[in-house]
Amino acid sequence: MILTMGRVALGLSALVLFGAGCVAQVTSTLTAEEAAQSLSFASGAEVVLQPTVLGVGGQIVDWLGAESDERVVKLESWTAGERVDLSWSITTQEETEASTAAREAHEAQYAETPIGEEIPDAPEVEYQDVVVEGTISTSALDDGERLLLPSLWTEGDSGEVEETLIWLSRAQYDELVNTRKTTLSFGLFDESLAQIEDVADQVQSYIDQLATLIPGDTDDGAEEEVEEDLLDLEASGDWGEYTVTIDGVVSSVRVIEAKNRFGSLRILANAENPLVLEVQLTPFAQGNLETLTPDGFVEGFAGYEVTEIRTK
Repeated sequence: MILTMGRVALGLSALVLFGAGCVAQVTSTLTAEEAAQSLSFASGAEVVLQPTVLGVGGQIVDWLGAESDERVVKLESWTAGERVDLSWSITTQEETEASTAAREAHEAQYAETPIGEEIPDAPEVEYQDVVVEGTISTSALDDGERLLLPSLWTEGDSGEVEETLIWLSRAQYDELVNTRKTTLSFGLFDESLAQIEDVADQVQSYIDQLATLIPGDTDDGAEEEVEEDLLDLEASGDWGEYTVTIDGVVSSVRVIEAKNRFGSLRILANAENPLVLEVQLTPFAQGNLETLTPDGFVEGFAGYEVTEIRTK
């Protein structure tokens, strides 16, 4: 359902961009498999992320009232399958205090000007860059089991964390490739078994409520489905592809497409660099069913996507 709704939203974004014109870009001649295998990191590499809702970023996210500014992640040091030290920054534009005062004064004057009197032109709005930044490190790239989504990274120095940040660990990747299953937590509410059981109870209650509205026999398999291990991440039986700009070249890379009850992922098919290129959360990732309502829509279907990678 998540991927299907994402395609619908992608179509909406295409309508927004249609007719706006575009700049010709260089396209990679590598196959998706070759592009994925050739992507290696070193200190100084950068990854550009943007927030998404239903798998779509940019103006659509703005319209929905969510944060849409890009996050630039720089690898200060990188040891494949072992450790990474990151710095990150988000640059936003905010109206200057002087501009705000001038605009409000003009609006007040406009509101008090009677018909027939000339109204001065509105002042131009002036903006300034505001940068939010931080650092974070992990040594869990070997056998970690939890992601830490960028939206949860805190400003300033976060020090060393136990999560794998935006990579699968080497152990998770190997298990996923060889068995199509592994265990993954998104590092949200699901960090304790008690909370997992609580959301399972909520899901079952929700299913029971729906069943009372549907005539005929109830689905006996629903309860069994709810009782599955909610952290089991299962991969699709086929490789997928993902488009990303790498060093200025638009490239299609091979990915693993996998999901559990909390969300779906597209993971770079590279054992030394299993970068999670895209995450789409489901409402269950927030730990309650309120995100199934219209008011919780943005939070319930939030995520991120990697739009650009700079290795040089």
